[in-house]
Amino acid sequence: MDVIIMGGGLVGASLAACLARDPGVQITVVEKFAPPAADTDVHPSYDARNTALANGTCHIFQQLGLWPAMRAQAEPIQQIEITDQGGFGRALIRAQEERVRALGYVIENRFIGQHLFAHLRQCPNVDYLAPAAIESLSYQGECMQVGLQADGRRRTLTTPLLVIADGAQSRGRELLGIESRVTPYDQVALVTAVTPDRPHHNLALERFTASGPLAVLPQTDNRWGITWCLAPARAEALMAADDRDFMAALEQAAGPAVGRLTRVGKRVTYPLALTLAREQVRPNAVVLGNAAHGLHPVAGQGFNMAMRDVAVLVQTLFGAAEGKASWGQLSLLQSYLQRRGTDQLNTIQFSDKLTRLFSNRNPLLGLARNSGLLLFDTLQGTKRFVARHAMGRAVSTRLPEALSVPGAPGASGAPSAYEAPSSAENLSS
Repeated sequence: MDVIIMGGGLVGASLAACLARDPGVQITVVEKFAPPAADTDVHPSYDARNTALANGTCHIFQQLGLWPAMRAQAEPIQQIEITDQGGFGRALIRAQEERVRALGYVIENRFIGQHLFAHLRQCPNVDYLAPAAIESLSYQGECMQVGLQADGRRRTLTTPLLVIADGAQSRGRELLGIESRVTPYDQVALVTAVTPDRPHHNLALERFTASGPLAVLPQTDNRWGITWCLAPARAEALMAADDRDFMAALEQAAGPAVGRLTRVGKRVTYPLALTLAREQVRPNAVVLGNAAHGLHPVAGQGFNMAMRDVAVLVQTLFGAAEGKASWGQLSLLQSYLQRRGTDQLNTIQFSDKLTRLFSNRNPLLGLARNSGLLLFDTLQGTKRFVARHAMGRAVSTRLPEALSVPGAPGASGAPSAYEAPSSAENLSS
């Protein structure tokens, strides 16, 4: 048994697919929820919420052979407009200026899940146990012993590497005694989809409103995907409002760019907090995804940063395999974390500080925010640096080929020029 992954959501399933490129690696995924069917959203990780995939994340799915099918259900982002409600500041990032076909792609989580599960079912070296639960973790020599329950019976597995990717309220983290620091934002995210009376022209809006940050993402069928971060009382009032009143409030907050709204879908809310595990690696264990770092959705970086973690972890493990090192060796896992440290720190701080800066309605801060947006829009070098980071192009997401063999599950041979400045143009248009 080479790897056990605790959690089969977006991050855990993606890691399993990446590792399965080498047919000699055996992977067991342990997931407490049943996998999602093609026509249902029963899995919490694969609901109708949408995710903005950075180009680096798309590159990973491309190498797995999944991107063409995902692309058919995704909507490209051609422009990102950043504004402050009631202010004069405005910044615009364009795909054309960045010499890419799209700044990112918006897709519903359930579609990502469907493609990942279909892929994993075709991988003979992946054992997907669901619904199943890990009940105990202990060390046995140089391995981790995992006690679990699946199919109504108890089992004990042994692995050199356990990956914990079971979400912000991580049971795996708890079983290992890894503490987390949780900082509430005193906000909830209200998520829905709306239809405007005009084409969205593949424009994404990051709007900082009086009630909280508002992300408006272009979706298929000319819809806007909405993630509105609000004080709990305001969110409760908007959840109780009828469709007409809700759309009127959203139009006022979002500004004229969204047009007149004609239809709104189901509304859901979830609380927002910054969750950081105090340890991400231990001997024979790695913590990934929201179990390691759950971010505010303001800049859409949580899943994309986690996928960069996945890519670098796979690079590190496959590199170690060439030297016959154990995948559970602490020094190896620490080298992975060291490679990820700067990007993680920068992304976490950027997301957190942006949230706090644009949620503060102090007039002096408002003046500084708007002046900063105007200045940012004129500094092409700075804007390009930020755009490159947001697209996930500051970190290599190339999956190693050394252990892959022709015909291995999902092997696709990514183009070698992908990391060049014009790299993202290799993605399907």
